[in-house]
Amino acid sequence: MRLVIGMIQFISSSIASCLFRNGIIDEEKVPVCQYGFELIISTAIGFFLVMLSGILFGRAFSALIFYSLFVVVRLFTGGYHASSHLRCKTVLVSCCISVLVMSELLNQYSGILLNTILLIPYLTAVIMFAPVEHINIPMAEEKRIRNRKISVITAITLTSANLVCCIFIPGISVVISLTLLVIAVLIIISKIQERRKSDYEKDC
Repeated sequence: MRLVIGMIQFISSSIASCLFRNGIIDEEKVPVCQYGFELIISTAIGFFLVMLSGILFGRAFSALIFYSLFVVVRLFTGGYHASSHLRCKTVLVSCCISVLVMSELLNQYSGILLNTILLIPYLTAVIMFAPVEHINIPMAEEKRIRNRKISVITAITLTSANLVCCIFIPGISVVISLTLLVIAVLIIISKIQERRKSDYEKDC
């Protein structure tokens, strides 16, 4: 995996350098451009790994639902961010496999009661904590307010829609509920990290 990370950095650096040599970007924008390409390539790899997991488990559509919700919802709610590309992809794939396995086990019990139990932590975490800022990247107040509104509205909409969805397509509703539960767990983990960092800074 370290080789893959090295390749990502090498490719991103090469593209950024090429753009600079051809006069497309200024020299001071090379690091920013390189970082942007690293994110694009890393995102593509994440999508590939999730879909590969789905194919291996015979649940490609469920994996696609997981990835779509995981990425879109977390754009506004925030949550746990790994310290490296390797850890990020490890967390992503682990979450995906957990959702696929658990949804298979819980599918036969799918219903309004089960989905409500799974959705309550997500709705609660969003209302109490969203948006969760990146531990090293402060968020502007205007953006924080906007993301909070979007997060809460999205949470209420997804929760309501999924409770209706479980009546007609229970298998998919369980995948959605479990994905949202995972997002809730990552929000809580991030808040715990934030509190530990705050306590550490106070002690220092």
